[in-house]
Amino acid sequence: MTQSDLVRLSGAAPLRVVAAFDIGSNSIKMTVARQTPDGGVAEIVSLAETTRLGAGIEETGRLSEESIAASLDALRSFVTTARTFGATAFLGVATEATRIAANGPAFLQTLRDELGLHVETISGDREAAMTFAGIPLSLRDHGVVLAADIGGASTELIAARDGIIEQAVSYQIGSGRYTDRFVERDPPRPAELATMRRAATEITRGKGWPERCDKLIVLGGTGEFLKRLLGHEWPATPDELETQMDRLTKVSSTDLAPMIGASEMRARVLPAGVAIVAGLSDASSPTVIVGAASGIRMGLILDAFREGAS
Repeated sequence: MTQSDLVRLSGAAPLRVVAAFDIGSNSIKMTVARQTPDGGVAEIVSLAETTRLGAGIEETGRLSEESIAASLDALRSFVTTARTFGATAFLGVATEATRIAANGPAFLQTLRDELGLHVETISGDREAAMTFAGIPLSLRDHGVVLAADIGGASTELIAARDGIIEQAVSYQIGSGRYTDRFVERDPPRPAELATMRRAATEITRGKGWPERCDKLIVLGGTGEFLKRLLGHEWPATPDELETQMDRLTKVSSTDLAPMIGASEMRARVLPAGVAIVAGLSDASSPTVIVGAASGIRMGLILDAFREGAS
Protein backbone atom coordinates (compact mmCIF):
# COMPACT_ATOMS: atom_id res chain seq x y z
CA MET A 1 0.00 0.00 0.00
CA THR A 2 1.43 3.37 -1.03
CA GLN A 3 1.33 6.61 0.90
CA SER A 4 -1.48 7.84 -1.38
CA ASP A 5 -3.62 4.88 -0.34
CA LEU A 6 -3.65 5.90 3.29
CA VAL A 7 -6.91 7.13 4.75
CA ARG A 8 -6.26 10.47 6.43
CA LEU A 9 -8.60 12.82 8.21
CA SER A 10 -6.86 15.81 6.62
CA GLY A 11 -7.52 14.51 3.11
CA ALA A 12 -5.83 15.83 0.00
CA ALA A 13 -6.74 18.46 -2.55
CA PRO A 14 -8.40 18.41 -4.93
CA LEU A 15 -11.13 16.18 -3.48
CA ARG A 16 -13.76 14.89 -5.88
CA VAL A 17 -15.00 11.58 -4.41
CA VAL A 18 -14.81 11.16 -0.64
CA ALA A 19 -15.53 8.24 1.68
CA ALA A 20 -16.44 9.22 5.24
CA PHE A 21 -16.42 6.69 8.08
CA ASP A 22 -18.18 6.91 11.44
CA ILE A 23 -16.86 4.28 13.84
CA GLY A 24 -19.59 4.28 16.44
CA SER A 25 -20.42 2.26 19.51
CA ASN A 26 -23.24 0.33 17.81
CA SER A 27 -22.39 0.48 14.13
CA ILE A 28 -19.68 1.15 11.59
CA LYS A 29 -21.03 3.48 8.88
CA MET A 30 -19.66 4.79 5.61
CA THR A 31 -20.92 7.34 3.10
CA VAL A 32 -19.30 7.86 -0.28
CA ALA A 33 -20.12 11.14 -2.03
CA ARG A 34 -18.87 13.20 -4.93
CA GLN A 35 -18.62 16.92 -5.43
CA THR A 36 -20.92 18.20 -8.18
CA PRO A 37 -19.86 20.82 -10.74
CA ASP A 38 -21.92 23.47 -8.96
CA GLY A 39 -20.14 22.81 -5.67
CA GLY A 40 -22.86 20.63 -4.19
CA VAL A 41 -22.67 17.10 -2.82
CA ALA A 42 -24.18 13.98 -4.40
CA GLU A 43 -24.29 10.85 -2.25
CA ILE A 44 -23.18 7.73 -4.10
CA VAL A 45 -23.61 4.99 -1.50
CA SER A 46 -24.09 4.60 2.25
CA LEU A 47 -23.41 1.41 4.18
CA ALA A 48 -23.76 0.36 7.79
CA GLU A 49 -22.81 -2.74 9.77
CA THR A 50 -23.79 -3.38 13.38
CA THR A 51 -20.70 -4.55 15.29
CA ARG A 52 -21.54 -3.37 18.86
CA LEU A 53 -18.00 -2.07 19.33
CA GLY A 54 -19.04 -0.58 22.67
CA ALA A 55 -20.82 -3.68 24.02
CA GLY A 56 -20.06 -4.24 27.70
CA ILE A 57 -17.69 -1.29 27.89
CA GLU A 58 -19.23 0.04 31.12
CA GLU A 59 -18.27 -3.19 32.88
CA THR A 60 -14.88 -3.89 31.34
CA GLY A 61 -13.63 -0.49 30.19
CA ARG A 62 -12.38 -2.21 27.03
CA LEU A 63 -13.45 -3.00 23.49
CA SER A 64 -14.03 -6.75 23.23
CA GLU A 65 -11.92 -8.85 20.90
CA GLU A 66 -15.09 -10.11 19.20
CA SER A 67 -16.39 -6.61 18.45
CA ILE A 68 -12.95 -5.46 17.27
CA ALA A 69 -12.78 -8.38 14.82
CA ALA A 70 -16.29 -7.64 13.52
CA SER A 71 -15.44 -3.96 13.10
CA LEU A 72 -12.24 -4.75 11.20
CA ASP A 73 -14.15 -7.07 8.86
CA ALA A 74 -16.74 -4.36 8.18
CA LEU A 75 -14.10 -1.72 7.52
CA ARG A 76 -12.15 -3.96 5.13
CA SER A 77 -15.30 -4.46 3.08
CA PHE A 78 -16.24 -0.77 3.18
CA VAL A 79 -12.81 0.42 2.03
CA THR A 80 -12.94 -1.97 -0.93
CA THR A 81 -16.41 -0.69 -1.85
CA ALA A 82 -15.34 2.95 -1.55
CA ARG A 83 -12.45 2.41 -3.93
CA THR A 84 -14.78 0.67 -6.38
CA PHE A 85 -16.86 3.85 -6.47
CA GLY A 86 -13.79 5.97 -7.14
CA ALA A 87 -13.05 7.38 -3.70
CA THR A 88 -9.69 9.14 -3.64
CA ALA A 89 -9.90 10.60 -0.14
CA PHE A 90 -11.02 8.92 3.08
CA LEU A 91 -12.12 10.61 6.29
CA GLY A 92 -12.75 8.83 9.55
CA VAL A 93 -13.83 9.60 13.08
CA ALA A 94 -14.24 7.33 16.09
CA THR A 95 -16.63 8.31 18.84
CA GLU A 96 -17.56 7.40 22.41
CA ALA A 97 -16.57 3.72 22.66
CA THR A 98 -13.08 4.41 21.34
CA ARG A 99 -12.81 7.61 23.40
CA ILE A 100 -13.28 5.83 26.71
CA ALA A 101 -11.90 2.32 26.08
CA ALA A 102 -8.50 1.51 27.57
CA ASN A 103 -7.61 -0.31 24.35
CA GLY A 104 -9.15 2.34 22.08
CA PRO A 105 -5.74 3.71 20.98
CA ALA A 106 -4.56 0.18 20.22
CA PHE A 107 -7.66 -0.41 18.08
CA LEU A 108 -6.95 2.74 16.08
CA GLN A 109 -3.32 1.66 15.66
CA THR A 110 -4.57 -1.64 14.23
CA LEU A 111 -6.66 0.31 11.71
CA ARG A 112 -3.54 2.17 10.65
CA ASP A 113 -1.32 -0.93 10.51
CA GLU A 114 -3.71 -3.39 8.87
CA LEU A 115 -5.98 -1.18 6.75
CA GLY A 116 -4.02 2.02 6.32
CA LEU A 117 -6.90 3.92 7.94
CA HIS A 118 -5.92 7.01 9.88
CA VAL A 119 -8.96 7.72 12.04
CA GLU A 120 -9.30 10.57 14.52
CA THR A 121 -11.00 10.19 17.88
CA ILE A 122 -12.98 13.40 18.24
CA SER A 123 -14.37 15.04 21.35
CA GLY A 124 -18.06 14.82 22.11
CA ASP A 125 -18.55 18.56 21.66
CA ARG A 126 -16.89 18.54 18.26
CA GLU A 127 -18.95 15.50 17.31
CA ALA A 128 -22.13 17.42 18.17
CA ALA A 129 -21.12 20.46 16.10
CA MET A 130 -20.15 18.33 13.09
CA THR A 131 -23.39 16.39 13.36
CA PHE A 132 -25.48 19.56 13.16
CA ALA A 133 -23.51 20.85 10.18
CA GLY A 134 -24.47 17.73 8.23
CA ILE A 135 -28.24 17.95 8.86
CA PRO A 136 -30.20 19.09 5.76
CA LEU A 137 -30.87 22.83 5.82
CA SER A 138 -34.58 22.27 5.30
CA LEU A 139 -34.78 20.57 8.70
CA ARG A 140 -32.54 22.80 10.79
CA ASP A 141 -32.85 26.36 9.49
CA HIS A 142 -36.25 27.42 10.83
CA GLY A 143 -37.70 27.65 14.32
CA VAL A 144 -36.53 26.01 17.53
CA VAL A 145 -34.91 22.65 16.83
CA LEU A 146 -33.55 19.96 19.13
CA ALA A 147 -31.39 17.42 17.28
CA ALA A 148 -30.31 14.13 18.87
CA ASP A 149 -27.79 11.75 17.36
CA ILE A 150 -28.35 8.69 19.55
CA GLY A 151 -25.40 6.36 19.34
CA GLY A 152 -24.57 3.21 21.21
CA ALA A 153 -22.65 4.86 24.03
CA SER A 154 -23.26 8.59 23.63
CA THR A 155 -25.91 11.02 22.44
CA GLU A 156 -24.98 14.29 20.77
CA LEU A 157 -27.64 16.85 21.60
CA ILE A 158 -27.89 20.15 19.73
CA ALA A 159 -30.35 23.01 20.30
CA ALA A 160 -30.68 25.64 17.59
CA ARG A 161 -32.89 28.60 16.74
CA ASP A 162 -33.33 29.54 13.08
CA GLY A 163 -30.22 27.58 12.12
CA ILE A 164 -27.96 29.04 14.81
CA ILE A 165 -26.61 26.61 17.41
CA GLU A 166 -27.37 27.76 20.95
CA GLN A 167 -26.08 24.68 22.77
CA ALA A 168 -24.32 21.46 21.78
CA VAL A 169 -23.26 18.77 24.24
CA SER A 170 -22.34 15.09 24.10
CA TYR A 171 -23.87 13.01 26.91
CA GLN A 172 -22.86 9.52 27.97
CA ILE A 173 -26.23 7.99 27.19
CA GLY A 174 -26.87 5.63 24.30
CA SER A 175 -28.94 2.70 23.14
CA GLY A 176 -26.21 0.13 23.73
CA ARG A 177 -25.11 1.62 27.04
CA TYR A 178 -28.69 1.82 28.33
CA THR A 179 -29.47 -1.71 27.14
CA ASP A 180 -26.44 -3.04 29.04
CA ARG A 181 -27.31 -1.01 32.13
CA PHE A 182 -31.08 -1.32 32.41
CA VAL A 183 -32.49 -4.13 30.25
CA GLU A 184 -32.64 -7.69 31.55
CA ARG A 185 -35.39 -9.15 29.39
CA ASP A 186 -36.06 -9.47 25.67
CA PRO A 187 -38.50 -7.90 24.99
CA PRO A 188 -37.88 -5.28 27.67
CA ARG A 189 -40.32 -4.84 30.51
CA PRO A 190 -42.45 -1.66 30.51
CA ALA A 191 -40.67 -0.65 33.73
CA GLU A 192 -37.27 -0.96 32.03
CA LEU A 193 -38.33 1.31 29.18
CA ALA A 194 -39.81 3.76 31.68
CA THR A 195 -36.55 3.87 33.65
CA MET A 196 -34.52 4.63 30.52
CA ARG A 197 -37.04 7.25 29.45
CA ARG A 198 -36.85 9.05 32.80
CA ALA A 199 -33.06 8.91 32.77
CA ALA A 200 -32.97 10.58 29.33
CA THR A 201 -35.41 13.28 30.47
CA GLU A 202 -33.38 14.08 33.57
CA ILE A 203 -30.21 14.52 31.52
CA THR A 204 -31.62 17.71 29.96
CA ARG A 205 -33.76 19.26 32.68
CA GLY A 206 -32.43 22.41 34.28
CA LYS A 207 -29.49 22.65 31.89
CA GLY A 208 -30.68 25.28 29.46
CA TRP A 209 -32.29 23.03 26.87
CA PRO A 210 -35.55 24.24 25.28
CA GLU A 211 -38.69 23.16 27.11
CA ARG A 212 -40.62 23.54 23.85
CA CYS A 213 -39.41 23.05 20.29
CA ASP A 214 -40.84 22.98 16.80
CA LYS A 215 -38.94 19.84 15.80
CA LEU A 216 -37.16 17.02 17.54
CA ILE A 217 -34.75 15.62 14.93
CA VAL A 218 -33.67 12.02 15.54
CA LEU A 219 -30.47 11.16 13.70
CA GLY A 220 -28.68 7.99 12.73
CA GLY A 221 -29.79 4.40 13.15
CA THR A 222 -32.36 5.07 15.86
CA GLY A 223 -34.13 7.53 13.59
CA GLU A 224 -34.05 5.23 10.57
CA PHE A 225 -35.27 2.14 12.43
CA LEU A 226 -37.91 4.11 14.33
CA LYS A 227 -39.30 5.27 10.98
CA ARG A 228 -39.50 1.66 9.81
CA LEU A 229 -41.26 0.77 13.04
CA LEU A 230 -43.77 3.58 12.49
CA GLY A 231 -44.51 2.27 9.01
CA HIS A 232 -44.67 5.68 7.32
CA GLU A 233 -42.47 8.60 6.36
CA TRP A 234 -41.70 11.43 8.77
CA PRO A 235 -43.00 13.42 10.54
CA ALA A 236 -44.41 11.61 13.56
CA THR A 237 -46.22 12.89 16.62
CA PRO A 238 -45.39 12.31 20.28
CA ASP A 239 -48.59 10.25 20.53
CA GLU A 240 -47.30 7.86 17.86
CA LEU A 241 -44.14 7.48 19.89
CA GLU A 242 -46.23 6.28 22.85
CA THR A 243 -47.78 3.59 20.66
CA GLN A 244 -44.36 2.32 19.60
CA MET A 245 -43.06 2.31 23.17
CA ASP A 246 -45.90 -0.01 24.13
CA ARG A 247 -45.32 -2.14 21.05
CA LEU A 248 -41.65 -2.67 21.88
CA THR A 249 -42.55 -4.35 25.18
CA LYS A 250 -44.35 -7.08 23.26
CA VAL A 251 -41.92 -8.10 20.51
CA SER A 252 -38.57 -9.80 20.97
CA SER A 253 -35.46 -8.76 19.08
CA THR A 254 -35.72 -11.98 17.06
CA ASP A 255 -39.14 -10.95 15.78
CA LEU A 256 -38.35 -7.23 15.61
CA ALA A 257 -35.28 -7.64 13.38
CA PRO A 258 -37.12 -8.67 10.17
CA MET A 259 -39.84 -6.09 10.85
CA ILE A 260 -37.32 -3.22 10.64
CA GLY A 261 -34.79 -4.79 8.26
CA ALA A 262 -32.00 -4.95 10.83
CA SER A 263 -29.80 -7.56 12.44
CA GLU A 264 -31.01 -9.12 15.67
CA MET A 265 -28.08 -7.45 17.43
CA ARG A 266 -29.24 -4.02 16.24
CA ALA A 267 -32.88 -4.76 17.03
CA ARG A 268 -31.90 -5.66 20.60
CA VAL A 269 -30.81 -2.07 21.35
CA LEU A 270 -33.58 -0.24 19.48
CA PRO A 271 -36.03 -0.15 22.42
CA ALA A 272 -33.46 1.75 24.47
CA GLY A 273 -32.94 4.18 21.60
CA VAL A 274 -36.68 4.79 21.30
CA ALA A 275 -36.91 5.25 25.09
CA ILE A 276 -34.23 7.95 24.84
CA VAL A 277 -36.24 9.66 22.08
CA ALA A 278 -39.32 9.50 24.30
CA GLY A 279 -37.41 11.01 27.22
CA LEU A 280 -36.12 13.87 25.09
CA SER A 281 -39.64 14.40 23.75
CA ASP A 282 -40.97 14.61 27.32
CA ALA A 283 -38.38 17.27 28.11
CA SER A 284 -38.78 19.38 24.95
CA SER A 285 -42.48 19.00 23.98
CA PRO A 286 -41.89 18.97 20.21
CA THR A 287 -44.66 19.79 17.76
CA VAL A 288 -43.38 17.03 15.49
CA ILE A 289 -40.64 14.40 15.48
CA VAL A 290 -38.60 13.90 12.31
CA GLY A 291 -35.65 11.75 11.36
CA ALA A 292 -32.55 12.29 9.26
CA ALA A 293 -29.43 10.41 8.31
CA SER A 294 -26.55 10.88 10.71
CA GLY A 295 -25.07 14.30 10.07
CA ILE A 296 -21.49 13.58 11.08
CA ARG A 297 -20.47 11.83 7.85
CA MET A 298 -21.96 14.57 5.69
CA GLY A 299 -20.27 17.13 7.94
CA LEU A 300 -16.94 15.40 7.28
CA ILE A 301 -17.57 15.35 3.53
CA LEU A 302 -18.52 19.03 3.42
CA ASP A 303 -15.36 19.90 5.35
CA ALA A 304 -13.29 17.84 2.91
CA PHE A 305 -14.71 19.58 -0.14
CA ARG A 306 -14.19 23.00 1.45
CA GLU A 307 -10.58 22.06 2.26
CA GLY A 308 -10.06 20.81 -1.27
CA ALA A 309 -11.33 24.10 -2.68
CA SER A 310 -9.11 26.26 -0.47
